[in-house]
Amino acid sequence: MSNLFAGRPHTALSSSSHKPGAMVERMAELPRPRRAVVGVAAAICLAVAAGCDSGTSSSSSAPPSTAAAQQETTSSAASPTETTTATTEAIRRVNADPGKFNRKDFGEPTGDANPWLPLVPGYQSVRDGSLFRGRRELHHRRRFTVTDVVKRVNGVQTVLVLDQDIDAGQVAEQALDYFAQDKHGNVWYLGSYTETYEGGQFVNAVDAWLAGVNGATAGVAMMADPKKGMPGYIQASIPGRETIHAEVAKLGDRKCVPFKCFSNTLAILEDGTEFKYYAKGVGGIATEPNYSGGEQEKEALLNVIQLSSKGLAEFSAEALKLDRHARTTSGQVFGNSAPAKRQR
Repeated sequence: MSNLFAGRPHTALSSSSHKPGAMVERMAELPRPRRAVVGVAAAICLAVAAGCDSGTSSSSSAPPSTAAAQQETTSSAASPTETTTATTEAIRRVNADPGKFNRKDFGEPTGDANPWLPLVPGYQSVRDGSLFRGRRELHHRRRFTVTDVVKRVNGVQTVLVLDQDIDAGQVAEQALDYFAQDKHGNVWYLGSYTETYEGGQFVNAVDAWLAGVNGATAGVAMMADPKKGMPGYIQASIPGRETIHAEVAKLGDRKCVPFKCFSNTLAILEDGTEFKYYAKGVGGIATEPNYSGGEQEKEALLNVIQLSSKGLAEFSAEALKLDRHARTTSGQVFGNSAPAKRQR
């Protein structure tokens, strides 16, 4: 499953097929968030994770047990907001040509160089997902965490984003996406790895690719300055499997999700089948189908938090384990890749 983390395809599982166990990843129960009150600065109030239970260390073949205690508070730490920061304003924005990948254009992989897709370590969002299967509406949670784990891919330093799909209180699937920022503010997509679980136990690896390996090439996950009417572009190309095409479908529209209403959003249409909505300083806020019938999968933002250093360490540790496990399950792709490591 190599679609971008903002709307990775999901295989819904009925709640009756999952029983909580010792090796099960559990997310803190989030109350349905109140709509955020927007002040003059339009800052988003973040819930700061107070830390995660350390628990016992699990093998790399299954998610660990966690229970992050979270409380709503304002945070003085660097955090995503709807306002454009001085850092992003200082960048001379030039949209990338996916066919002209130049290693010399890249530097620090983390930060808010692109306001539409911030890659600030510790930034975590949670979305509600719904999937219609027959007459049943199945719900799940998606949790996205920007870790502080980096890995060199195709000669470029990338940051690992952890994407966890939670059904009936436990992780059914989790993935790593490898992103890098160039000096013009474009975010590039250089790889992905996905594992599935049942009852907290590893089942298989269903997606593994890295740019520069077996003919796979990087693409642009988010343009530095997306404009309506600009030519479509490639987000990734994996020979023999798929090429992900994207185009700017909407810009400047108001979009409401359970977390809050955003007044100026960006909608990217992927492969003509799915709209992915973004807000500045926040990243992905919603996913909607561009077709009728079928399973009609949707996602909408519920909450945004900035993890404490302890919480970040736990999610980063999980990302490191996944990357290591990929060497075993997907050796033809990851076997000779550089080891991932935490930034210091």
